[in-house]
Amino acid sequence: MVHGDSITEGWWSTRPAHAWPAVAGRALGLDAVNLGYAGSARGELCVAEQIAALPADVLTLAFGTNCWSGVPFSAPLLYETVRAFITLVRAGHPGTPLLLVSPLLCPDAEDTPNALGATLRELRTALEEAGADLVRAGDSRLSVLPGRDVLGPEHLADGLHPHDAYHARLAAAVTEALAPYLSAADC
Repeated sequence: MVHGDSITEGWWSTRPAHAWPAVAGRALGLDAVNLGYAGSARGELCVAEQIAALPADVLTLAFGTNCWSGVPFSAPLLYETVRAFITLVRAGHPGTPLLLVSPLLCPDAEDTPNALGATLRELRTALEEAGADLVRAGDSRLSVLPGRDVLGPEHLADGLHPHDAYHARLAAAVTEALAPYLSAADC
């Protein structure tokens, strides 16, 4: 099960089968359930409760980009939101492998403060630190994939969304990050 924003939903991929969740699912031998939705994925706690109630063999959470704009977050707010979101998800999935993917590169937002003064770089750091702190606190089935260097500006069709070839590149990074957590007993 994959939760995320428009990038996860598959914007700029030519079909759903080319979006990174579907590509990664095939590579891992899993049926991907894509809960990506454009404009969302801001750590909505009601979504975390819904994810906790759904069956999943593997979870991937890819959010934070939309926390820069629209409904802006500060870095401390995103840090606490990520911790709360994962805590709620873990209520239903205490031992499920969970990958937290931080925001991909977005050149226009990297060093530009949002309405609360946070750049996307600062938000990404807060999300990654929240995940790392949960791992240090004992969540051994959680890992963090830093999204900043997965794709470069040349991989973005519109400055934010990758097209098919770069959805595949993102899928390869997700597959590599999840592979150590998967065995025949997990799936």
